[in-house]
Amino acid sequence: MNTKLKNILLCHASGMGIKSISSAFDISRNTVRRYVRMYQDSGIPAEKLPSLSDARLQELFAIPGARERKPSERQVRLEALLPDYAARLSRKGMTVKKLYEEYHTGHPDGYLKASFGMKLRQFMLQTNAIGHVEHRAG
Repeated sequence: MNTKLKNILLCHASGMGIKSISSAFDISRNTVRRYVRMYQDSGIPAEKLPSLSDARLQELFAIPGARERKPSERQVRLEALLPDYAARLSRKGMTVKKLYEEYHTGHPDGYLKASFGMKLRQFMLQTNAIGHVEHRAG
């Protein structure tokens, strides 16, 4: 990504337009505009652009807090309960509705029924892949 970013900025510095840059790199025009604005605000001359390190480039174009999402407290509590619920769901007579009612009595401020069911299904669909290799002797 850093090499692509450098190339986008070099193309802009050489006089290429936003629309042609976005079509050449298959990136939206708004993203190219945002990168160009951030570059212009940094005040770095175009001659120094190829010599920028990846760490400096990352620091320059990092949006603070963009990818840092911490799970909510109720999500953490539900995720701790999901392995037990998934194991109990395989028993005879146990349903998602019964599990939700139990969860809701213990956690009235927790997820609603649809979200609870979706989270439980997502957890159960996670696969722990085990590869079996058939080997014929000789």
